[in-house]
Amino acid sequence: MENPDDLVGMIDECIKLLDENVDILNDIDYSLESQKEDVMITDLTKNDLVNMAHEVSDSSRIKRAESDFVRRLIEKKSD
Repeated sequence: MENPDDLVGMIDECIKLLDENVDILNDIDYSLESQKEDVMITDLTKNDLVNMAHEVSDSSRIKRAESDFVRRLIEKKSD
């Protein structure tokens, strides 16, 4: 069986690696999900475009908040 300190070190390295790449992973996930929703809409009004811009902005903030929450949760568990 491995030394417990080695296991703790490996877990810490994994947490660091995930923390460094969480934004990239979220972007990939978001891209994959948004590709499923790609539909051409032709008769949009200015209000529709403004509403869509707000939705994208809100979605980005939510994704960032989720990412930050998960990072803090992982950091808390590693302490």
